[in-house]
Amino acid sequence: MIGKVVAVAWREFSSTVLTKAFLIGAFIVPGLMAIAVPLIIKFTAEAKAPVLEGRVAIVDQSGAVLPGIEKRFSVEGFSSIIADTSDQARKMIAEQVGEEMMDQLESKLDDPVVQSAITQSFGPPPVLEVEELPVDVDIEAQQARLKPANLGAEDALVALAVIAPDAVKKAEGADEFGGYTFFVRAKTDDRHIDLMRRGLRSAILEARYAEAGMERADIVALTTVPAGSTQEITDSGDTRRATSELNMLLPGAFMILLIMSVMVGGQYLLTTTVEEKASRVVEVLLSAVSPMQLMTGKIIGQMGVGMVLLSVYTGVGLAALIAFSLNDLISADKIVYLIIYFVLAYFIFASLMAAIGAAVNEMREAQSLMTPVMMAVMLPYLFWLPISRDPNSMLAFVLSMTPPMSPFAMMVRIGSTEPPPFWQILLSISVTAIFAFGCVWFAAKVFRVGLLMYGKPPNFKTLIRWVRMA
Repeated sequence: MIGKVVAVAWREFSSTVLTKAFLIGAFIVPGLMAIAVPLIIKFTAEAKAPVLEGRVAIVDQSGAVLPGIEKRFSVEGFSSIIADTSDQARKMIAEQVGEEMMDQLESKLDDPVVQSAITQSFGPPPVLEVEELPVDVDIEAQQARLKPANLGAEDALVALAVIAPDAVKKAEGADEFGGYTFFVRAKTDDRHIDLMRRGLRSAILEARYAEAGMERADIVALTTVPAGSTQEITDSGDTRRATSELNMLLPGAFMILLIMSVMVGGQYLLTTTVEEKASRVVEVLLSAVSPMQLMTGKIIGQMGVGMVLLSVYTGVGLAALIAFSLNDLISADKIVYLIIYFVLAYFIFASLMAAIGAAVNEMREAQSLMTPVMMAVMLPYLFWLPISRDPNSMLAFVLSMTPPMSPFAMMVRIGSTEPPPFWQILLSISVTAIFAFGCVWFAAKVFRVGLLMYGKPPNFKTLIRWVRMA
């Protein structure tokens, strides 16, 4: 009996894992993504904006901002804005890396080639002519000059800015300053729009400083608080940059790994069962093995498929954490729990998929029966953030003790910063194991009867009748 189960399991495993489609999906696609993502970032950064030339109309109802706009809307002014933006981006990137990589990253960011690439991502500075309009001008008539159909006309505009009367000095009794309204020609590059908005904001702020009798440098000095990145103290006493982002993402990564490996193996099991039944191959197989041996072999074989995927992607994740010296975020017990919950979740969903595959005649008929199964998988995914934020809440506890959602919800809790007590993990494993046994028992009954049943697809009441018959 065991030899026949092993033979069926190997047939299921090899017919799936040793195919080109699986190898591409499991190994080649992640490799291509690892290559493609840096290239996409590189090409996006190096993509130059088109040259923007034309006229910008300014309606300065405050009477104090126009000189600053003329200064900033020059080629030199835009170049200065680009340089300041690049410097801010450089500092933000530098703050996001660990201490060990800081020196290396600083040297790379200071490289002239990198600086040139960052600057060129904005494209060449716009060449714009600033046109002053009277404060009582017809704004709607000026908006007509922005129409793309007027492109090339002598009075065409690329942008129109209307500065509010109280943009520099508050209106009497007002608590806030006014701002500006900005109009641009349709399909203007977003990078040019951003540059012009930065220029308008800078000019208005400069005018406010002057009105208040203050210098911009003094304001910047007063509002700038230098601070290093938040540091964590590890078990070994070493310091490193805080991993708050990873602490939030890690529980979701555990759950997604579990969902992906379980559903891929279960989906393969459903597909092969339906195909074998539709082609009558199953009748030949049943002449050599019993329905229970066939179902057991198929479940074990496809579990190997899911385990391969789980191993590949877990290995990639661990390698990335080791490369960034963050391997202590995942302890050995978390990997053990991941494997345990994978086996339990897989037996639950694979047995249900096997039962569905045996009950229907084609994949289209399986969709309605799969809906409750998919909802059980997606519910913990929808509650991922609430569970990871408060892993000891009543919601987290109930979901982690309620099969078939318990494996996914519990892995989110285990991967969080406040893992559940051991007794809850043990209770969850026990409850899930009992439920998995019940699912396998139910699936075996349906599988035994449904494999040789053809015709109208069954409903839930029919499945219960099949279980009683078997």
